[in-house]
Amino acid sequence: MLNYRANGKLLLTSEYAITQGAKGLAIPTTKGQSLRVDSQNSDDAIIWESLAHDGTTWFAARLMPETLEVIESTDADIAARLVENLQVVLKNTNLLKEPKRFTTQLEFPNEWGLGSSSTFTSLLAQCAGVNALQHFRTVHGGSGYDLACATADGPILYQLQDEEGIVLPATIDFDFADDLGFVYLGNKQLTSESLNLVQRKPFSLAQIETFNNLTDAFLNASHVDDLERVIEEHESILSEHLGLPKVKEKHFSSYPGAAKSLGGWGGDFAMVTRFESSRKWLTDNGYKVIFPFKSLGQFRR
Repeated sequence: MLNYRANGKLLLTSEYAITQGAKGLAIPTTKGQSLRVDSQNSDDAIIWESLAHDGTTWFAARLMPETLEVIESTDADIAARLVENLQVVLKNTNLLKEPKRFTTQLEFPNEWGLGSSSTFTSLLAQCAGVNALQHFRTVHGGSGYDLACATADGPILYQLQDEEGIVLPATIDFDFADDLGFVYLGNKQLTSESLNLVQRKPFSLAQIETFNNLTDAFLNASHVDDLERVIEEHESILSEHLGLPKVKEKHFSSYPGAAKSLGGWGGDFAMVTRFESSRKWLTDNGYKVIFPFKSLGQFRR
């Protein structure tokens, strides 16, 4: 039996701008996706099963060993994409040349936007023994920070330089971490939509440098007030440049603390300050999926 695992991701700074060379701060999440490979003799085919976070099967297929011809599946389009994605495993290993059982399982609801696609891509890269960033970044789309998070053991600084993803370990050691939290907004954002928006409205070199400085300031915040000032400046720059409403204005207008969009604006998760003292506000306003900063983020010990 072979076992692989990939982390989900949250991008804390430089969303959108990270695709154009801005330095971003990202954290792998405690929730991700796993892949188990079992030898099995009860069938002469390759059995593929994809499980949701609750253990239910959302996709299944039987493939011919080596040729990967689809014998049967629950969804023809997904099966075709699976066969295409499995080519890297077929090319680099012998795992698909004889009957096997492959089982993937998400550890979070797909609609949360923590990286169902990037974790799956990372799992295939691990299975094939190739570097996900080098092999899949341009095909996968985006900056690649999510692929870097998939195998990181803690926060990272990520930056594209000459089309190469540079990954450096980062330390988030806020004394006020217990007063930060993540809130699910209930609207999954598509990476393709974010990329299209940035292509229409590219950032200037001066703006990229500002995001670099804000990322450093985020990491170096010594008090929650410092972090809130960074959040407010970061949100203002992106809102004005992209013509999007700030998450504070749209969802948290009467919230006692600051709120920051993460990833594609308008969906997925937001980060909030004053978390411990404002949980009742969050639940009273209909936010049911909330996490303390340290419970969803993965940090080095």
